[in-house]
Amino acid sequence: MRWKWIIIGFCGVIVLLIIAVYVILSTYDFNSLKPQITKEVRDATGRELTLGGDIRLKIGLTPGLMVENVGFQNAPWGSRPEMAKIKQFEVQVALVPLIFGNIELKRLILVEPDILIETDRSGKSNLEFETQKKAISEKPKEEIPQKKEMKLPALVVNEFRISKGQLTYRDGRSGKTMVAALDSLTANASGLESPVKLRLKGAYNGEPLEAEGTIGPLAALTGAARPWPLNMTVKTFGATLALDGTIKDVLAQRGIDLGFVIKGSDLATLEKALGKSLPLKGPFDVSGRLSDPAAKTYRISDLKAALGESDLAGTAEVQMGGQRPTVTAVLTSHRLDIRSMLPESGGSGPVKSGGKPASESAKATPKRDKIFPDEPLPLDALGLVNADVKIQSGQVLLPMIALNNLSLSMNLKNGTLDVKPLKAVMAGGTLDAQLDLQGQGKVAVLSAAMKIEQLDIGLMLKEVKGIETMEGRLDADMNIKGRGSSVAGLMGSLDGKSVVAMGKGKIDSKYIDLLGGSIGSELPKLLGLSSGSQFTAVNCLVSGFNIKDGHADTTALVLDTDQMSVIGDGEIDLKNETLNLALNPSPKGGIGSSSVGKVTASLGELAKAFKLSGTLAHPSLGIDTTQTAITVGKMVGGTALLGPIGLAAPLISGSQTNQNLCSTALEAARKGVKMSSLGKQEKKQATGPAAPAEEGIKGLGKGLEKLFGK
Repeated sequence: MRWKWIIIGFCGVIVLLIIAVYVILSTYDFNSLKPQITKEVRDATGRELTLGGDIRLKIGLTPGLMVENVGFQNAPWGSRPEMAKIKQFEVQVALVPLIFGNIELKRLILVEPDILIETDRSGKSNLEFETQKKAISEKPKEEIPQKKEMKLPALVVNEFRISKGQLTYRDGRSGKTMVAALDSLTANASGLESPVKLRLKGAYNGEPLEAEGTIGPLAALTGAARPWPLNMTVKTFGATLALDGTIKDVLAQRGIDLGFVIKGSDLATLEKALGKSLPLKGPFDVSGRLSDPAAKTYRISDLKAALGESDLAGTAEVQMGGQRPTVTAVLTSHRLDIRSMLPESGGSGPVKSGGKPASESAKATPKRDKIFPDEPLPLDALGLVNADVKIQSGQVLLPMIALNNLSLSMNLKNGTLDVKPLKAVMAGGTLDAQLDLQGQGKVAVLSAAMKIEQLDIGLMLKEVKGIETMEGRLDADMNIKGRGSSVAGLMGSLDGKSVVAMGKGKIDSKYIDLLGGSIGSELPKLLGLSSGSQFTAVNCLVSGFNIKDGHADTTALVLDTDQMSVIGDGEIDLKNETLNLALNPSPKGGIGSSSVGKVTASLGELAKAFKLSGTLAHPSLGIDTTQTAITVGKMVGGTALLGPIGLAAPLISGSQTNQNLCSTALEAARKGVKMSSLGKQEKKQATGPAAPAEEGIKGLGKGLEKLFGK
């Protein structure tokens, strides 16, 4: 019996102690601890902690502490006095885990927190705290026995909740502000080693924001013993981002292995999030795997991207450790439609069978006075990164060109861009090009070479514009150099050479008829270009220019049909974008040779020479009266002058007409010399008696009367 009373008495003492503790705690004024709490915070951070409301304690096996109107001082240079304001702070702790050295927060609740993170103009953050403790003496310190590393108690939060909160980030350098408003945020974990379930609902910069998923246990954040899992889905700005994988060391941001998927209905919706306009539009779907194979190195593997009807796949790696980031990528694509990435402009869309743009919006587009833009080139971008990129694409669609089987190697280093080589199949032909672009301050130095062989013009027009207006195989060879701060500046300083040649082909007659619009509807007939059928046959089209300091001077400019040869001469001023080209027609129907037949038009009509003037943006075609008089004089003398270059009549008479003229023009263009030089040689080699003058001037009286208006 005695032991029974001892046990009862012992329990009674314990109960009395519990009651005494309860009474003491429940009657104790915890507000008296405020000065000590604020002093400890000030000593640790150099900032003031304000506890505006009473400190209330809820006693039990899971005691709780609640404080209202909590404030934490901002940095002295901050944009507002408080870095953080909380209307109500509540924490509830489980007592039993404390016996085993663990801290288990049953609940941690923040009501209407308003937190501001900001930097000043130098980039200093208000998260950098300065303590008021200073070194008392510079005396050599006595060696203090090394203490054992203190192990922090394990921390687990069963329930974390934010209600009506706001997090603001302000960048002092750029002046940009980002605001995340939280309607609600909850995080739940059942135990120390359990994953944390997250759910968030709110807005980011005014756009709805939702996030849901799981992250690894909080205990695993402080060590890298095992990978920390992450599985999240975020929806905002009309896009959805999904992350699934692990991070081995979260605090050091190492050991990343995350799969990602981002998709949305229109890429333009991300412009508000990025704070800048994007050239790309349309639905998008991008996926891949992010890893960090080395320090400050990030790799995206298994990349797959789709934008509208365009696609891209491959791998990319970014190294952040050097003076500037270095990007390495190997990419492949089935189809890249660059047209959808460029600004819309009138007349750039497909052309209907009637010859008009499919969209009538071009009518509202004001006409430009210049073709070459004079806006400064974004040369600063060349110095932002170094890059080594290789691209293979089945098809690339540009505004005026369709490329197939594209192979491109691009190297950007220290502000110099090299594209070498660039190879592609272009409308049944081949393209081989290379480019070198250097940024020297605000001036670009450009060197480019391009060679095209056997391009099918009809196929190209059909692929790009969806029209069939011209047929023929085209060769082109161009080599140019220039320097300038804009496209206009580059074109105005060009040096180099260009040759373009097309063999036998045909062109839709309705487009040739447009040439006569400015001087009369009979022009195509006078030039022998309109045959009355849908297509006009072309024997050759040759263009050659020598370019010096922005002046493109013709070496050859020839259009040859079965009825007429048109030869041009002159120059194009690329600085002012002005045209000064003389076009001289020579009929093949009876002048100078009875074997070819007789003229079907009057001498005045056949002798008309034309001048192409105006600008590249607004060309103008008119009659060149001076050249017309010279041509008439030559014809009366028994020799038909082929344009301003003085070719002899044998080049356009007899069975070798087309071959001789086309080959002479092509040879002159390739050698970079005037056709007149080669024409004089041809004239010396020509044999056979000249045609009687009577045959050459038949109908002269009628022609002169019409020419001089009598």
